[in-house]
Amino acid sequence: MLRNKKTSRAILEQYIENRDLLLDALPYPVSIVDTDFNIVKANKIFTDLYVRDGDFKGGKCYQVCHHAEQPVENCPLTMFLNNGEKTQIEIYEPALNRHFLLLSSPIIVENKLAGIIHSHIDITEQKEAVMHSNDLIDVFASSVTDMKARESKSHNLRDAFFNMLEDINESYKDLEDLFLHLVRVMVSTLDAKSPWTKGHSERVSIYAEQIGIEMSLDEDFIKDLKLAGLLHDIGKIGTYDYLLDKPGRLTKEEFEIVMKHPAQGARILKGIKQLQNIIPYIHYHHEKLDGKGYPEKLIGDAIPLGAKILHVADSFDSMTSNRPYRPAPGFEYALSELNEFKGTQFEPAVVDAFLRVLEKVADAGADNLR
Repeated sequence: MLRNKKTSRAILEQYIENRDLLLDALPYPVSIVDTDFNIVKANKIFTDLYVRDGDFKGGKCYQVCHHAEQPVENCPLTMFLNNGEKTQIEIYEPALNRHFLLLSSPIIVENKLAGIIHSHIDITEQKEAVMHSNDLIDVFASSVTDMKARESKSHNLRDAFFNMLEDINESYKDLEDLFLHLVRVMVSTLDAKSPWTKGHSERVSIYAEQIGIEMSLDEDFIKDLKLAGLLHDIGKIGTYDYLLDKPGRLTKEEFEIVMKHPAQGARILKGIKQLQNIIPYIHYHHEKLDGKGYPEKLIGDAIPLGAKILHVADSFDSMTSNRPYRPAPGFEYALSELNEFKGTQFEPAVVDAFLRVLEKVADAGADNLR
């Protein structure tokens, strides 16, 4: 461990220099604390939740979060300093009336502890659901257990992401790679919500990219398609796990909840400057040419081309993948559906381009587009 506390803070400040955008892009409160309990950096969501006067400089984490005059025993940093183990605990913040799953992991620099990252995952809705409905008790207990395991997996990915910051220079290429890594962390968090969604976003991204190439779209547009494919279902982060894993058909009310995910995804991403071009693709990727899609029931040319491409890629992968309520209909069925609903649900030019891509893959003797 670092013996000199000032050295610990100085290393942390250098470690996160000019990374405010990355912290603010995360959809939950995050703070970085040195080994003397000083809050060195925090994102906007954390500041909005915990800081009343708009400034936490010089504040200790136990003063800001717990209103205590000395470190508390159940603080993850205290526990880590005592036993050297990563921790995750559930906490209730009375002043905020919110329940959080607090995940903490160390920042190691040159094999020494420089500080620790706290991530606050809001689980208030799940807690309240249990208190107000006995019917959801079993579902919630299982959901919380699964959530801890899945968030722990995502947390490990997040650790790797922050630990690599010290090796990244200021070149455009490295910053672009870092941003894509952050996107993949977010997608991994989504995929961890359900075994049925694992790999779906990656495949949709590949299909959308290949359609764009086949349609001779420009390079920047194709990059946007690839990124939009990865993030098209990010709004499902706000959807209850039991709806995604339900073995039977959804009720009308349950489907109305799931139908909110395109708009939720657009809201989650709207504050990230680098993603402004793709937000309409994500928002409208379930719209249909005949106006029978959602969430806005757009018709024909009112639907962005990027959204039309995502719609074809997303539909094809759904029809060739298993779901909890049915086995995969299969490749031939997916092709017949694309052809049957070309012009009513799907953009004809997009379907034709995708069919050419699949034909080229088959001619090359490959099993898929990877």
